[in-house]
Amino acid sequence: MVQPGSYRSCRYCGHRFEERQQPGRKREYCSLGCRQQAQRERDGRVPVQPSPSLVGRPIAEDLQGLAAGLLAAEYGGQDLETLLRLAGNLAREVEHYAAAAVSDARSAGAGWEQVARAAQISVPTARTRWNDQEVMRRMKRRAADKAAVHDGDAGGQSVADTGQSAARAGRRLASALSYLHRTSGLTIREVAEEAGLSASYVSRILSGERTPTWSVTSALATAFGGEPEQVSVLWESAHSMTPVARQPFPHQAGRLRSALWGLYLAAARPDTAHLCRICPGVLTPEVVEDLLSGDLLPDWETTGAFVSALGGWPADIRPLWEEAHYAFLLWVHPLPDAAVPGPQEPPDGARRT
Repeated sequence: MVQPGSYRSCRYCGHRFEERQQPGRKREYCSLGCRQQAQRERDGRVPVQPSPSLVGRPIAEDLQGLAAGLLAAEYGGQDLETLLRLAGNLAREVEHYAAAAVSDARSAGAGWEQVARAAQISVPTARTRWNDQEVMRRMKRRAADKAAVHDGDAGGQSVADTGQSAARAGRRLASALSYLHRTSGLTIREVAEEAGLSASYVSRILSGERTPTWSVTSALATAFGGEPEQVSVLWESAHSMTPVARQPFPHQAGRLRSALWGLYLAAARPDTAHLCRICPGVLTPEVVEDLLSGDLLPDWETTGAFVSALGGWPADIRPLWEEAHYAFLLWVHPLPDAAVPGPQEPPDGARRT
């Protein structure tokens, strides 16, 4: 595990990376690609582009969850009032996203003529609809709406979101165990005998029909030659377990790494080059290696890109990422008189990274 003060920020992209102890000059860039790009810009071969604020990205992530909730309600046969309420929430979020997307484009240098052309409206209309004051007003209203949800004013929807997240985690857990089983070369009967389970029960676990206890999950992962810790966060999420907040940094960083590894296994360990092609400019072979090894505490853009490339939902991982970064700040710069709880034993049957 890295020690406080061993992180540096890349001079080009700003990503935080571990400064390994080695002879010679200290690293100034997180990857060879960043060093080469910085050299090109110093030589005047590539114009420097401003970094976008990306206000719209977290809203787009929330849109994914709202759309999934509406679809689940439709398949679940919910009443018309519920369907229209969910549709209204989705429509409002789309309007918020449009304003945020324009704000991102304007921050990156787009003019009002370009915005109007993209939206197929007149320039005066675009200025009126998405000026800075209007966008700020929308973002404040959205923040107030989200705060009301967290305070319990829309608790039913929050419970539904939790159930959908648990269902997604359950499917990913089954996919990860199924991948480990395929790579083990063992038959289901051989695995069942080693784990002391029936072959039919193991089959239902691997197909996602059953969500096993932690002892069974750990036994299967071990029998397949895998590491149980790599699927522990998927297992917790599948059981809708709420972890103890404000744990020390090594603990939170381990949980984030476990979550990323679980998604990586569920995606059948895709080729690194394939992941980099999905998210060019964000993921590099070095970044992917550091993410999986735990040597890099990534920014959210990198984390979200990696999760998306693996077919996961960034919104499911965002709380883990936030906890890890908060813990890192407290670890490097402890607050005076800060009451940060120490490690606690997990609930019965749980396994923490």
